[in-house]
Amino acid sequence: MLVAIAGQFRYTGTADDLLLEVGAISTLKGIRYWSVTENSWRTLITSAAALEGPDLHRQRADFRLSEMKSGARLYFTETENRLGEPVIYGMRASDTGGNLVITMENVSPVKKFMLTLIKPGELQSIHYLSEVRPGIWRYYGLARTGEPPLTAFGVGRTESYINRALALYSHLTGAAVEPVESYNPN
Repeated sequence: MLVAIAGQFRYTGTADDLLLEVGAISTLKGIRYWSVTENSWRTLITSAAALEGPDLHRQRADFRLSEMKSGARLYFTETENRLGEPVIYGMRASDTGGNLVITMENVSPVKKFMLTLIKPGELQSIHYLSEVRPGIWRYYGLARTGEPPLTAFGVGRTESYINRALALYSHLTGAAVEPVESYNPN
């Protein structure tokens, strides 16, 4: 499954400021999204933390700008409302003259009730951010997963992926977005 989002947003900060916001992993906690299953707004991420490495027991403060600009693989964890089990992600950022590219992928499996829904490396995203003119930024994002997970857990529906991606886009850009209530590609 592949979800693509493109948009423009107002932002008066610099590329470095945006990188710091991406590195502020703790701010992911409490992000809300439209749940198609429950037909209401719900909290998407119930916990989030930066990690010293790919180890849940090594939580740390949010990433510093120097770390975000280093190009090194950084690790963080988040727990989504429907899963209840934390997932570890790897993230890498690059800044080429004010154009930001951020890649992320799960390094631990996505599980529910000890059942693996998504294997390591099968949940990936890439985010491109560039300043079009002073105060106006462009965003392109792609999120993909390998085999579609079981829809019985509410994470395999197309609308669910779209609304999760929109919630993260809204968090990063501050842009208000309309959720997808139903999706029919035909």
